[in-house]
Amino acid sequence: MRRSMEWTDKAEGDRPETTYRVSLFAGNVRWQRKEKHSETWETPKLLPTEVWERLLEEVDKRYQRRRARHEDVLLVRSAFKNAPKLPPT
Repeated sequence: MRRSMEWTDKAEGDRPETTYRVSLFAGNVRWQRKEKHSETWETPKLLPTEVWERLLEEVDKRYQRRRARHEDVLLVRSAFKNAPKLPPT
């Protein structure tokens, strides 16, 4: 199993600091999210477009450093295009 990608979005306004974890395995993109003071990870059904764009940036950076495969980039782009998204906030 490959490593997951993880990053933290800073708190903005009434939104708390949120950590996202994404694993790419067996052709699936699996998301997990945890707010700063929460003890458990949740699996979101819908994500904002900004979060998907951040995942695209992360996988592109890792591909440039040879830490991600080309198949991972294609998988994330395909999932981004096909996934339902929340409107930008």
